[in-house]
Amino acid sequence: MKKIYYVLLVLFVSFYMTSAYALNLGGKELVKNGTGARSMTLIGSVYFATLSVPQELKGKSGKEILDADQPMIMELKTDSTLFSKDRLVKAFKDGFEKAAATGYPTDKVNALLDLFNGVEVKKGEIISFNYVPGNGLSVNHGSKVLGTIQGLPFKKALFAIWIGQKPVQDSLRDKLLGK
Repeated sequence: MKKIYYVLLVLFVSFYMTSAYALNLGGKELVKNGTGARSMTLIGSVYFATLSVPQELKGKSGKEILDADQPMIMELKTDSTLFSKDRLVKAFKDGFEKAAATGYPTDKVNALLDLFNGVEVKKGEIISFNYVPGNGLSVNHGSKVLGTIQGLPFKKALFAIWIGQKPVQDSLRDKLLGK
């Protein structure tokens, strides 16, 4: 039984890690637009981010992807033991300030931060932000849905943290946009 489990796990991971993977969200097939590392001096990589979009958005500009009212996913996989909920909260606050300064304001920052109350974030875990038009943006920690926040403007502001005009890191934005 353990052998079958490990074979299935290896197959899943190898499928997931290929650049040609596709998944469905909101009735649309999504493809990986790009993956990059968020790194910090003296720490190295903090997390890896992957942006998945519908095929027609693949390779488009950050603005085109931000403004699109289409299903998409931003997935973060933590890569540092120094990554914590407190650092995540601070990073979101800083990121939303930058997003607002470039035309993507939101009044739902606290709604997002409140979803992480009682959540412990550790190395190797996945946090995903899944946007579906009409349903909102669901926030997931591993396999657990933490909650959903409504509105395209919120999705724009959140995703602008990574792919907007003043992203958290230019090289990460470029990788997420497939450059």
